[in-house]
Amino acid sequence: MAAAPEFHLPLAPADLLRDGGPGRYVVQEVLSVHELPPALAAFRAAFRAQGALAVLQHFDCVYSVLHHFRTLGTAVKEDALELMMHVVSHHSSDLPAILSDSGLSHADRAAHLNALKMNCYLLTGLMDAFEMETCKNSCLEADPGRKSRKNHAKTSGSLWEEEREPLLQLLTQLLQLDLRQLWGGLAVEEEFVSLMTGSCYRILENPSIGLQRYRVTREALTHLLAAALVHCDHMFSATLKITQMLQHFEHVAPVFAQAVSLWAKEYGLKSLVGELLREIGQKCPQDLAREASGVKGYATFISELAEQIPTLVLSNMSVLLPHLDGESYTMRNAILAAMAEVLVQVLNGDQLEEAARGTRDKFLDMLQAHVCDVHGFVRSRVLQLFTRIALPLTQFQSVVSLAVGRLKDKSVLVVKNAIQLLAAFLSNNPFSSKLSWTDLDGPLKKEVQKLKEMRDRSRPTAAPVIAPEEEWQAMLPEVRAATQQLFQPLQEGEEEVLEVEETAERTVEQITGLLKKLNYKSAARLTQKALCRFQGKEPFVGPGEENEEATILGVLKRLYTGSCPGENSEDPPRDNSSDKIEEVIQEEQPQTELVKQEMLVHYLQDAYNFSVKITEALNLISKMMYENSVSVVQEAIEFFVTVSQFGVPQALLGVRRMLPLIWSKEPGIKEAVLNAYRQLYLSPSEDSERAKAQALVHSLSLIMVDASLGTIQCLEEIISEFVQKDEIKPAVTQLLWERFTEKSPCSSLERRAALMLLGMMARGKPEIIGSNLDILVTMGLSEKACEDYRLPQEVCNVISKLASNPKPALEKSAPFRLPQNHMLFGCLSETVSKGFAQPSSHWIPFMEAAVTLIYQLAEGAEEICADILHVCSQQALEKLQEADEQKADARDSPSRVSDGAGSLSTFLLLHLVALVGQVALQQVAYLEVSVSAELRRRRLLKEEKIKKQYDTNTKKQRPQ
Repeated sequence: MAAAPEFHLPLAPADLLRDGGPGRYVVQEVLSVHELPPALAAFRAAFRAQGALAVLQHFDCVYSVLHHFRTLGTAVKEDALELMMHVVSHHSSDLPAILSDSGLSHADRAAHLNALKMNCYLLTGLMDAFEMETCKNSCLEADPGRKSRKNHAKTSGSLWEEEREPLLQLLTQLLQLDLRQLWGGLAVEEEFVSLMTGSCYRILENPSIGLQRYRVTREALTHLLAAALVHCDHMFSATLKITQMLQHFEHVAPVFAQAVSLWAKEYGLKSLVGELLREIGQKCPQDLAREASGVKGYATFISELAEQIPTLVLSNMSVLLPHLDGESYTMRNAILAAMAEVLVQVLNGDQLEEAARGTRDKFLDMLQAHVCDVHGFVRSRVLQLFTRIALPLTQFQSVVSLAVGRLKDKSVLVVKNAIQLLAAFLSNNPFSSKLSWTDLDGPLKKEVQKLKEMRDRSRPTAAPVIAPEEEWQAMLPEVRAATQQLFQPLQEGEEEVLEVEETAERTVEQITGLLKKLNYKSAARLTQKALCRFQGKEPFVGPGEENEEATILGVLKRLYTGSCPGENSEDPPRDNSSDKIEEVIQEEQPQTELVKQEMLVHYLQDAYNFSVKITEALNLISKMMYENSVSVVQEAIEFFVTVSQFGVPQALLGVRRMLPLIWSKEPGIKEAVLNAYRQLYLSPSEDSERAKAQALVHSLSLIMVDASLGTIQCLEEIISEFVQKDEIKPAVTQLLWERFTEKSPCSSLERRAALMLLGMMARGKPEIIGSNLDILVTMGLSEKACEDYRLPQEVCNVISKLASNPKPALEKSAPFRLPQNHMLFGCLSETVSKGFAQPSSHWIPFMEAAVTLIYQLAEGAEEICADILHVCSQQALEKLQEADEQKADARDSPSRVSDGAGSLSTFLLLHLVALVGQVALQQVAYLEVSVSAELRRRRLLKEEKIKKQYDTNTKKQRPQ
């Protein structure tokens, strides 16, 4: 085969039009647009005959397609792309056999190398052209004025999206071949690798590449770049290109993070992770602070990479740490997020080695330090990260304290995340399901006292232990004196009764026992005999001295200082190893109990400290419920819901405090309050419906204890919302009625609370009261009503829920009213009249409620109230007459001293004035509101009737 001009990959397409030197390929002629279709057909025919080498003669044809790409029709461009795809695919299939041919000539190798370069140059050029056109069309889709251009481009764009993945797979297959043989066994030409990978990077520049529909394309790009990295030594170039693209194209960060993770896991390219992170770590922090757009790509890449391969990121974390002191808060956030991922996925659990535990503590210290970062976004991000980390107990309290401190932060976002973190700590706290510091204080003090007593008992009470050498020095004068007596004649009556034992060991025990009994003379005498009998045996081996006294003293010293000081010489000699074990066990048992007690005290102390911090947070968060930030208010509400589930007593104050927020104009806040009460009271843990109803009634009754009128009204609004949505079960209503009618045993306070709850529910469904009106009257306004007027007062308030709103005058139906002779009004009149003359502080509020109810519901209310006034005034008159009689009697009896008789009692006068005033007030309100509304209603009905008659007469008079 004749040698062809060598094809050098150009830096730009125009380079092929200029003579680059001898032996270099130059495009001879750029064909016109009209000449291209037949030229492509000729190329196709030559390809069928010559294979991939046909490009050597027809390169200019496809090059001309690239030259005129913008002006060519869709058919020609697609024909060129399809042709080059077939050519490269055919060449890729033939190359393994060609490369394995040992007899391949230099000319043939050069021809195939030229053909490979030309084919890949043309194919990648077409890929780039189609990709650029697709990106341009995606921008034009938003321009309604260029519909024809958009429709024109859609055809080629749709073909390109279909062919893009097979083309990338084709290039991957090509790079996986051993192409170095075409370069004479040397490395693949760097320009060729850049040509093949350049299309990948150009496709990644498309902002839409991250969409789900391009997932397969992303995978193909990843494997193509992996082939270049593994087979073509693309590591250095890829590192520079990826860092460059991360800086200029923010959208590629997640794509590259996923790709690098796959390369490290499936292709073993773990060193690339270190190279990329080192390249990012070496960026100047001041430059990153100025380039806000560039730093976002780096930050996203680091965060996503840490999620996918945290172990490798941990190995290279040190190169990123300098950026924690930089000015870019985005980079600080990213590195801290990477630390958190490492802590969550790698440095977790109790089985960490010492080095790993040290790294974990170091990372936690860094995170805690940035809770007080100068930038609010960093403080907020760190608080978010802590919600995912399982903290060791040694760090738990410090992070809780930091979170409580951030509740005073000026940044709303920081405060919101601090509340979320405290709620997360509370939900997953390692202590207890009940965290009342008042409940923990007693057990803590008790266990601390117990620990103190155990420590006192464990202290040694015996005298301090003296070393055997010191004891020997103290007793040496007496032993020397006893030894010297051995060399003096025996006294009269003194006999030698000691005999040496059969073995040296038993003799040693015998001598040691005598020394401990302070029988020094006998010990010395026995030693003297043993030296004669056991010559040369340990320990009866003399130092060879002529002085026998020194020898005996030396043996005695060795025996005494080497013996066990606690043994009793009278006991028979035996192996004392079991005794030692028993003593160690007896000593270890108190120590084990002491350690357990210390752990218990530490646990209770930590739980107590945590509870105190939560209580401190409660006081701060309760003040945030009326902040301007909706999100902070919502988080505060959610926090109190969480705290309430852990039995913290102060949580009830927060639950009450959120009640007025039901009137908030912000729908999100109102819904948050409803959800809070729904979780707290409508979702009890009991199994049966009856138990759930009892829990709900008990919880709501606690809120109403000592509650203000405003609190009651807010709770009524919430309960009416639940009733309207049928979220309160019939079992609750039944239980309330049972408590009111005293079928279910309860206190008077609980009975009144049940009645109030029925009234709240009646606002959402008035039929709850309407269908049981007789029960309310007979049980609530009975003869016992005079004992406590608070219950009949609540009965009046509950029944008033039946009264319709008198304001809407457009209602055609008459307002709901009961007949004048209804038993309700008779009972009310009787109860009011009976209590008139009784000194009760609750009678006036009841009377006011009764009179108001009469005017709201009764037909002829003024007549009923007139009768009440008549009866009560008659009672007052009778009392006044009795007073006059008493005054007269006092005059007739001069011995009696006048004590103010002859005047009406103060409370009676107060009752009379209050009754008259209330009736007068309600009469005026009745005339202005109810009567006027009724007159308007009747007038409207009359006008409507007249109009209908007029319309009917007009129709009749109209000529047929």
